[in-house]
Amino acid sequence: MWQELLDILTKLGKEYQALAGLGQQKHAALVGVDLKTLERLLKREEDIAKSVQALEQQRQALFIRLYKAVPSASKEMQARDIYKLASPPFPGRLQAAHDQLGRLADQVKEQREVNNLLAQGALGAVNVRLGQIGGTSVDPIYGRGGGEHVSPHQNFEFKA
Repeated sequence: MWQELLDILTKLGKEYQALAGLGQQKHAALVGVDLKTLERLLKREEDIAKSVQALEQQRQALFIRLYKAVPSASKEMQARDIYKLASPPFPGRLQAAHDQLGRLADQVKEQREVNNLLAQGALGAVNVRLGQIGGTSVDPIYGRGGGEHVSPHQNFEFKA
């Protein structure tokens, strides 16, 4: 059972490593406004996310089996404490895989936040430029509901 948990943690680590790489590629695609590449990367990211979700379900099911199989384990225990209950050489290996997974997850989260800011900035620039072309302005509405207020102004005469 411990080997199975180690395998799942290792696979999760590889998937998160792939997500980190995709995040860097997405960053380059966003900076270069390469929408075709961005679309391909988003599809790949979706596939990896499904794989991560399946692995997480396996990990959770395995922890439930561990709670039942190991008498001193309880659901209130953290994963680090459960790893200590494993037979040698698993405690150290499980902890190392857990720590690596944590670092990778943090790296993916940070990259995602940077990419989201970059994408929001790009969308804001596009909205401003489209407003200039079309003669409208979009202003945020501050207050309870938030939202946007569009002020139409025609740059073109459509009756021509």
